[in-house]
Amino acid sequence: MAMPSFLKSPVNYVRHAVERRTHTEKFIVADKSAHQTVYRDGLMELRHYPHQDQAPFLLDGEAVIPLAQQHRVPVLLVPPLGVYHWIYDLMAERSWVRFLNARGFQVYLVNWGAPGFKDAHLSIDTYVNRWMKAAVEQVQQHSGQREISIVGYCMGGLLTLLYAGAHDQGQLRNIVTIASPIDFHARPGGALLGWAKKGVSLLPLDRFDIRPEKFHVPGDLLSVLFKLTNPFAGVVSYFDLVRNLADRDYVKAHLTTREWFNNMPDYPGATVQQLLVDFTLLNKLATGRVRIGDHESDLTGIKSNLLAFAGKTDRIVSIRAAKRLMELVQSQDRTFKVVPGGHAGVFAGGKAQEHTWAITADWLAQRSD
Repeated sequence: MAMPSFLKSPVNYVRHAVERRTHTEKFIVADKSAHQTVYRDGLMELRHYPHQDQAPFLLDGEAVIPLAQQHRVPVLLVPPLGVYHWIYDLMAERSWVRFLNARGFQVYLVNWGAPGFKDAHLSIDTYVNRWMKAAVEQVQQHSGQREISIVGYCMGGLLTLLYAGAHDQGQLRNIVTIASPIDFHARPGGALLGWAKKGVSLLPLDRFDIRPEKFHVPGDLLSVLFKLTNPFAGVVSYFDLVRNLADRDYVKAHLTTREWFNNMPDYPGATVQQLLVDFTLLNKLATGRVRIGDHESDLTGIKSNLLAFAGKTDRIVSIRAAKRLMELVQSQDRTFKVVPGGHAGVFAGGKAQEHTWAITADWLAQRSD
């Protein structure tokens, strides 16, 4: 059994124990990669990450050798709602931004900002028909390339597909989705949702007061709900921290990752409203078509090269919920991968770089020149 860190270095153990309480920000190392903002619209921001690593570096213990030659097709990273953009730049040794940049890609990232209660009106229409559309156009303009690739995690993948189904005219060469739900009734509790759908279809919804404010989900509540999907993980994680408190690098990694789950922005009410009714209860997306504002998003018309991931132990988005996409799109080049990890682990866990990241980079590299 490994020796507890307080026995190895009691001074550092005590110092870190105090400092993590009084100056937590010193241990938060997310969002550190150099970037420039190339576009803003309200809360939304589009970032560009220039090529920055020249020498080899370690990523989760594996050597990454930066490529001098860049691929022609740029990559746009799209985060989910309800978390911050920096999950793509979690820390130097676990950064999607840095990894893809080193693998020769021009990297762009959407930042959805931090909506509050005053932003309850923000709808899927806003995110898809206004901000996703603007982000794609700005990447095209800034990079000088007509075709781009998009990588979307969870709801970020869903927003990407909705955009593609409504607006793609050949500009989306490659799409990668990670743990993105399509068939909401194939998720845990899906049988009950099927019965609820029958009941909802009989209700005169236009007579109910369904103002967006009533559906707004505060970030602290969202954080609690996410943790409830795996309540014991937090306990185990805390004891691991206690054992390794003298190791400053470990404390930084632990507290930065914890910030992902403890500090979540609000989920806008208008978006939650449509997710609950059209996507969750009525399961419209599983048919391939759903109305988003003035546009119909038709997933059955998507022809881009497509790579979709599902987590083997994901308790939020089941394999069946994600795999439904394969049955809808027209893409001739389409691949579905089940990789190790739960909902967060499949994206940024200890095995993500070996599986999800490497597979994504290799797949994109073959389709980006």
